[in-house]
Amino acid sequence: MRSIRSIFLLTTILSFLLLPTHAQFGIKKGTPISNPNNEATIDPSTGTPSQQEGGFLSEKDAADMSAIIEEAMKDVETMAMVTKLKEENSDHLSELRQLSPMEVLGGMKEVLDNMKLIEYLFQDKERAVKEMEKEGMIDKAHVKKYRKDPDLLEQDTRRGLYFQFISLAVVGGFIE
Repeated sequence: MRSIRSIFLLTTILSFLLLPTHAQFGIKKGTPISNPNNEATIDPSTGTPSQQEGGFLSEKDAADMSAIIEEAMKDVETMAMVTKLKEENSDHLSELRQLSPMEVLGGMKEVLDNMKLIEYLFQDKERAVKEMEKEGMIDKAHVKKYRKDPDLLEQDTRRGLYFQFISLAVVGGFIE
């Protein structure tokens, strides 16, 4: 499973870095990724997700995922991306559809948590660049560009996470 996840992540990242994207799609910056009737799942002091009792996916996580998927299905550009993804990567999608529903949901939950974490991380954009660079999350070829323009790193990170979430939703059959 680890190698399939690695291949998928590598393919996703490479396609994200190699294909120019000029459109804004998905969730706009500043839009909270939560259901307003539930408490936040991110500890504001540490920026880490709180753990769920009795399983890895809480009702709030499920509601958050559902809200993202519903908004994505209304977004014309996202649905065009999904169509293109299905046409150009049908072989990879077929392989990934062999994953169990729990593996797909686990991947979606991980991406959802990361989407929430970037809200905390990018409160201090310069620090975010330093931390992501320190953790090896920024390609050395892009370090100067992101140091100069931390907003670009935030935008690229948001797009990448959104693309990962949508791709997993497609694999899981949540978006047709």
